[in-house]
Amino acid sequence: MESKTVLFFNKLSFAILLLTVFFTLFFFIPFIPVTLETSKGFLVAIGMTLSLFFWLIARLGEGKFVFPKDKIIIWASFIPLSFLVSSFFSSSKYISLFGGGFEIGTFGSMLVLFILFFLSSIYFQSERRVWYFYKFLFFGGLILSIFELGNFFINYNRFSSTLFSGLSSGNLVGTWNDFGILFGIITLTTIFSLEFIKSKLLTRIMEYFLLISGVFFLVIDNIPFVWLLVGIFSIIIFVYSVSLQHGGVKIIQGEEKKRFPFVSLIMVFVALAFLVGNNSIGEFVKSRINLQNSSIRPSIVDTTEVMRKSLSTNPLFGSGPNTFNIDWALWQPKDVVNREYWNAEFSNGYSSFLTFGVTTGIVGLLAILLFLITFASRISKSLKVAFNNPTSNYFVMTTLMISIYSWIVLLVYTPNIIIMMLAFASSGILIGILVRNDSIAKKEVSFLTDPRSSFFSILVLMFLLILTLSTTYVYAEKFASIMYYSKAINGTNTLESLSKSQNMLRNALMLDKNDIYYRTLSQVYVGEINLLLNDKSISPEVVKSQVQQLVNRAEGSAQAAVAQNPKQYLNHLNLGNVYASLLSFGVDKSYEYALPAYNKAAERAPNNPTIILAKAQLEFLNKKNDEAKKYIEEALKLKLNYTDALFLLAQIETTEGNIPQAIVQAEKASTLAPQDATVFFRLGLLRMSNNENTGAINAFEQAVRLDPTYINARYFLAQAYQKNGRTEEARAQYNILHEVLPNNEDINSAIKSINQPQVVTPSPTPVVTPKTKTPTATPSIR
Repeated sequence: MESKTVLFFNKLSFAILLLTVFFTLFFFIPFIPVTLETSKGFLVAIGMTLSLFFWLIARLGEGKFVFPKDKIIIWASFIPLSFLVSSFFSSSKYISLFGGGFEIGTFGSMLVLFILFFLSSIYFQSERRVWYFYKFLFFGGLILSIFELGNFFINYNRFSSTLFSGLSSGNLVGTWNDFGILFGIITLTTIFSLEFIKSKLLTRIMEYFLLISGVFFLVIDNIPFVWLLVGIFSIIIFVYSVSLQHGGVKIIQGEEKKRFPFVSLIMVFVALAFLVGNNSIGEFVKSRINLQNSSIRPSIVDTTEVMRKSLSTNPLFGSGPNTFNIDWALWQPKDVVNREYWNAEFSNGYSSFLTFGVTTGIVGLLAILLFLITFASRISKSLKVAFNNPTSNYFVMTTLMISIYSWIVLLVYTPNIIIMMLAFASSGILIGILVRNDSIAKKEVSFLTDPRSSFFSILVLMFLLILTLSTTYVYAEKFASIMYYSKAINGTNTLESLSKSQNMLRNALMLDKNDIYYRTLSQVYVGEINLLLNDKSISPEVVKSQVQQLVNRAEGSAQAAVAQNPKQYLNHLNLGNVYASLLSFGVDKSYEYALPAYNKAAERAPNNPTIILAKAQLEFLNKKNDEAKKYIEEALKLKLNYTDALFLLAQIETTEGNIPQAIVQAEKASTLAPQDATVFFRLGLLRMSNNENTGAINAFEQAVRLDPTYINARYFLAQAYQKNGRTEEARAQYNILHEVLPNNEDINSAIKSINQPQVVTPSPTPVVTPKTKTPTATPSIR
């Protein structure tokens, strides 16, 4: 018999676990642009460590442990253990142990998910608690549906864009792929409820609402992989229901008549329609509904190639958890640079399973495979239990469906924390159900009967309690640092704003030594130097003193990023960029320090043309145009359609007085990137500087056609019109600009002078405010 204290802490631990799963479905941080991955990862981490903490307190009061006597618990514990061991062989233990922002794939994330699995196998050993889980999942699905339907038809950003600043994809789950995968689970769970559970009328109405809205979201998301899973599991539900009834088993308690499973059968045909007619139906849906789905991932071939090369270097323990982006930069196939997403920094491979193979090696893969093989053997036990009674049918089959669905997704996709959480939670719940039905025995360990064993047991428990609280504190600090960082990167390009960003980043670094924070801080210092050197209101003596301090801080921050994560090429590239910026400011020996930093970056990302182009820009700043041209040629050999390299070449030609040749390079770039508005804008500037007004107008018009919000392109188009005597067209463009920027002095002056018969020259001053979308604010080719 549990005491009241033990009962209280057990209930508290269970409530925290259940509420964590529930709120993670739709949790986000309002008004602060913290990503959903970060906010949900933080909630899961804090929730599971607190749940474990109170469970340990209950064990301390009860004097015993009771847990399922099953090898699957041991194999599950091997997963975080393998990640821990692999972390000690990582080039950056910081990145591998707990990561920079609650990423999936760190030792910390795997430990938290194991805690969820372990506690679920203990707490969900009663049907009442399993009911709680599915009720919370049901209401979580309703909240997601109502919110997203409202956002779809109303668009909440019209009322408050800052409130939902963390929802980059427009939904509460994550990417639209993650949203579709989750609603595949919710839709199938609803079908199970409609086919196997006799509900009240109000509940039945809500179930049909959730089913219809779920199908609606699956249609607009239109992911073939999700349709395939939904179709297969719908067939299983249909066949299972029919076979039970023909076998004389009542699928719903209290109903005498047989009930044909229409819902699951209809879902089979819906899934089949979208699988067979995916191209035609999918294009029809996309033509009417535009979802901003920016989720991309490497191909299975590229990921396998990276894994092969990584394992040839680090076969047992991989490169270290959470270091796939480092492996991708080092081992990516050479032809990737000529693809559409050539400059994407992938933190995951084709699937979570393959990613873990790269980062944790053979040991990590074996740990996951041993768990999955053992779990597969528990499926047969689950199916035997499912025939006991209709309620057990629902619990076992639904839990089995969620777990199998989730693990399949992990094997062939890279889902976010929600699917990872459901995979481990449902697997633990299934073990709990098997314990409830005596298919798995319990193991009881009492440590208060023997004074000698009780002393060491209590000592270990106290150590675990302190460790759990410490981990919770670490996660809280890490999340606070991310909030500081999020505020820091959303400032404007003014001295006051950069000073605030600087303070925010320092606060973030006090809580978490993240190399990304150091990199960003170094760029803030460089930005402050630039503004100070161009500020004529400050005395030269003050500028010189402040600039010297900022130079030292910029260099120190960039070097700290390298020290924190030396195998991340971005840190070396950033260090080189800082020195290159200091070279442009006239700081001595900047060139000598920049080139080795770029060379180290190139060693860690040998197939990345941006590093080669950075070297070319460095040589150009150092007035070695011939060397710069050699690097540009090397970059273009690696990436044939590298427009940035062509425009740097055009800029070099311009400085050498060879504007016609610069225009040739810009025209070549326009043929390579015909949908890039920036390319035509730069081409227009070059033609205008060469007095080719008609050609400049054509280029600016194309830039505006490609991007109607491109303010700089409209401004210079108006200037070109006015210079060419096309006054009315120039006035129309100025009026459009005036509506967007009513207080801009350049635009207002241009409107006043539109009727004056004078020659207009392009304004050398920026037209665009810092928050305006534009690649460049001045008429220079950069």
